Amino acid sequence: MEKKNISIIVPGGLNTDIIGLGMDRIVGIGESASGGTLKIGPGGKSRNIAQMMAEFIGPEKVAMIAKTCKDKYGLWKPPYDALERAGVNTDYIEIIEEEGKYPGIALIPVDKKGRNQIYVLPGITGDFTESDIDNAEEIFKIASRNNGLMALSLEMPLKTAIYAVKKANENGLKVILDPGGMAEDKSYDELLNQNIYLIKPNEHEAKMLTGVEITDIESAKEAYRIFHTQGIKNVLITAGENGAFLITPDLAKHIPIANIKSSNIKDTTGCGDQTMAVLSALIFEGKDLLEAAKKATFAGELQFHRVGIVPVTSDDLKR
Repeated sequence: MEKKNISIIVPGGLNTDIIGLGMDRIVGIGESASGGTLKIGPGGKSRNIAQMMAEFIGPEKVAMIAKTCKDKYGLWKPPYDALERAGVNTDYIEIIEEEGKYPGIALIPVDKKGRNQIYVLPGITGDFTESDIDNAEEIFKIASRNNGLMALSLEMPLKTAIYAVKKANENGLKVILDPGGMAEDKSYDELLNQNIYLIKPNEHEAKMLTGVEITDIESAKEAYRIFHTQGIKNVLITAGENGAFLITPDLAKHIPIANIKSSNIKDTTGCGDQTMAVLSALIFEGKDLLEAAKKATFAGELQFHRVGIVPVTSDDLKR
């Protein structure tokens, strides 16, 4: 695949999502439930974001850095094939063949109201290291020449994420961080103190990182002040049915969700990834941050009314 147009780099994991869709309820510890339908498809936050961006801005502009492995059940194929179909450059996805290794797997029950739980088994993604980032030095330089950016989530070892941000900064790339995949028992101070252009947490992740419960624009501004002391320039906090809050040095804006007339399909899987993808794509295209945040939030809402990962295109937004 042609590399000269690569402008957006996405490091991270490739997961295969095994989804129980339409469950009667989300169970508690020791409980069981039946019903629903099985769906197996491509997943992984970073992989979702890469595919969604390519579907939105076109092929050969997005490249992914990752590691996967050929397992005996062929579970590695759906996420990899979906990237190729979308026109994501996969030259820097290492595919290994090793007995007993598995790709990343996400087990996702989704109830009839669209609420889910996600259990991520990282598999080979746990072996994604700084050397994998170094092996992709070429595309950092290409993206730099194209005034590009790096879109990062945290379904990878923290040391690798920090190293990727440093590499992006060395090459003059804007860094947009979705902290999805973070663990409650780790400190992310070193990561957040890197030069991050924008962070896009949901309300739960924002509370984990700042201690602030996000309920309105004032609490979002309080969380922003904490992020800003770490050098983060802009913050978009998504809050489900409460929409999103965009805070920058120049504005503080609540973005309500849209009133979408749709089918009864409700599936939160990939909604945050869709918001991140459209936001990153529009920032790369030079759009105003408020305009980008509004369209990205709307794209996340459209994804909510789709089963599994069905990327939103620019034509979808226009319609």
